Amino acid sequence: MRTYKRFKSIIEEGGGRLLVRKIWMRATARYDTNYFFHELPHGVPPGELEEISILVGDGDEAIAERIIAAFHRAIADEEGASKSYIDAWDNNHEVYYGELLDLLHSRDSLGLAYYFANMHRRKSTYGISGSVVENRRLKRSSFLRDKELTWMKDILVSLAESLGILPFEAVVPYVEKKNMYIDSDMLAEKISKYMGIEIFLPPVEGGLFKLKFREGFLDYRDMWSLYAAWRINKNIEEGISIAEIGGGLGKVAIYTSRFGFKDYSLFDLPIMNAMTAWHLIKSLPGQAITLYGEPNREDVIRVLPYWLFPQKKYGLVLNQDSFPEIERGVIERYLRDIRKATKYFLSINNEHQAPLFPGSEGRNLVVPEVIEKVGGFKRVYRFPFWLRKGYVEELYEISPQSS
Repeated sequence: MRTYKRFKSIIEEGGGRLLVRKIWMRATARYDTNYFFHELPHGVPPGELEEISILVGDGDEAIAERIIAAFHRAIADEEGASKSYIDAWDNNHEVYYGELLDLLHSRDSLGLAYYFANMHRRKSTYGISGSVVENRRLKRSSFLRDKELTWMKDILVSLAESLGILPFEAVVPYVEKKNMYIDSDMLAEKISKYMGIEIFLPPVEGGLFKLKFREGFLDYRDMWSLYAAWRINKNIEEGISIAEIGGGLGKVAIYTSRFGFKDYSLFDLPIMNAMTAWHLIKSLPGQAITLYGEPNREDVIRVLPYWLFPQKKYGLVLNQDSFPEIERGVIERYLRDIRKATKYFLSINNEHQAPLFPGSEGRNLVVPEVIEKVGGFKRVYRFPFWLRKGYVEELYEISPQSS
């Protein structure tokens, strides 16, 4: 019945021609070329996806207790709890965070440890990393697993091209398209050698499907974060302090630490801080991670609520994949604070101006337009982000008179 309704809706949408086209695309696994950077003349590239599964171990409940304490300190101190605007994360808060908030508010440390161990099978990581929706779809559909595998290989190949490990593949007729079929383990080994660091992260993200290699796993956000960290390492003096606004699960912080940057502060909503803290502590068991309200230390990674950002100076501020989704007035305030807090600002964001969330009249912002209005930023460079279609990488230097 479900298949019949799907066919019926496709025919109503575009007739028999659209139905035939969709069947052909599925049969040949030739996805929409706008989705990938590379063409697929021979179908799905070789490779394997594997779902990470994590058991709760000794010490995990103690980690959860630290996170609960930091969360309660943050929500007690949070300023401006009633906001006059709605952004994408307000919608996510209502739809996706209920179960996680219940565990945090009830101070159920053991329940929280079990939740976080495989949180990619839950709702809370929606929009941040793989979530329960993607997990279930990938388990059900070999077609979607092939698509996900191909997307990850596409990003791996793009990373290799950005470093000059592979020649940039020309999308022109009569030229063989072969980069997507080059051995993934060989590419990973060459990327690691070129960068001078280990590129695989510890397998701590339970419920997440990743591209499998001989030595580890990678997914698209790992590679986006690796590239961002490498760009910071190439353009900014080693050892400076870095702040990231909206840092997801903290993967850029992990990779920059491998490049020698130890002073790193992440600023986000208290609910996001909880997820970030778990991932960082589990990924970096031998490194100091400081949470909100804990004694401050030098040369550590700090996970802090957003309102503390203006209180310190940094060598570089990073925002990746979040400013467009926040209300304009808030971004303008952030940018004015950034002018005072740092010498450099690195932005990696989309400019597609899509709705903030389904049914919203609000649209994603174009960051350089807001920067131009605020003033005081001098663009050092601007070019398309190598690893993600529709995204732009921009580095700005703060004008001395504006800081």
